Amino acid sequence: MTGNSKDNNTVNHNINLLYKFNLSDKNSFEVINGSTRDITNLNVLKCINSGVIVLEKFIISEDYYEKNIHYTDGFEGSTETKKGLIESKPLEDDIRRFESYKELIKGSEILDFGCGRGGFIQLSKKISKRSVGLELNIINREYLNNIGVQCVNTLSELNDVKFDLITLNHVFEHLNDPINILVELQKYLKDDGIIIIEVPHARDLLLETFNLESFKNFTLWSEHLILHTRKSLEIFATNSGLQLKNIEGFQRYPISNHYNWLLNGQPSGHEIFHNLNNDDFHKHYEKLLDSIDQTDTLIGYFSKKIEEVD
Repeated sequence: MTGNSKDNNTVNHNINLLYKFNLSDKNSFEVINGSTRDITNLNVLKCINSGVIVLEKFIISEDYYEKNIHYTDGFEGSTETKKGLIESKPLEDDIRRFESYKELIKGSEILDFGCGRGGFIQLSKKISKRSVGLELNIINREYLNNIGVQCVNTLSELNDVKFDLITLNHVFEHLNDPINILVELQKYLKDDGIIIIEVPHARDLLLETFNLESFKNFTLWSEHLILHTRKSLEIFATNSGLQLKNIEGFQRYPISNHYNWLLNGQPSGHEIFHNLNNDDFHKHYEKLLDSIDQTDTLIGYFSKKIEEVD
């Protein structure tokens, strides 16, 4: 997650990868928004062939993630936008991931790549053999080490340690060198280990079906260099040498959130219309969205490729 601080018009290498993997060509992109939620003059492109959404440029500076205060304790789950701070509840996702991956975590060695404040590894540490985070942000890294959770700045600090499970939770879309990073991560993955990649979905219902301007102005972000589809996530991962096990659609936000977007063009419907939230109904709604491939999130499970023996 590094950029070139000397040149604010650097290449989004995800676009070159889309060309390389024959997911896109130079005539397949159209501008779907002339800005992101935090930058007014940054084009957001959509590939009409693959459905992938990418930023036209990569403008994140070298030290952005290291020093950005919005990734630290005082602003946990908040991101600065043109209209102020967007609030979120990362702990809910940490708990959900912990519960979902509990059987993979028990007695295992875990690496959370881009761990943020480390909510997930703090939970996994309770039942794992070892839980380690990798985090660029200096304050978050110091915080975790101070409370007894190992957190490193680079993969090289891990020496020869190998892990049963490596997670990238809403990190992959931030990377301007995603293939090489996955190649490097495999050096730290046991032969029977799993890599889980969770990303926002380019075919989110509010983007794909409703093409909602208010939602685009809110969700498209200078940090998200690429929004993947199932196909592009699979192709990026397999071209790094990984083998697909499964990609599942997951819906983080309930239908009450969608109501507020459609009625008022604003987030937080799940809080405003909280009386409409129902776990059983949400499961059916998620199943519907998954059947049309328009959930807000994708979760990919990958393993090392099995070498065939002659």
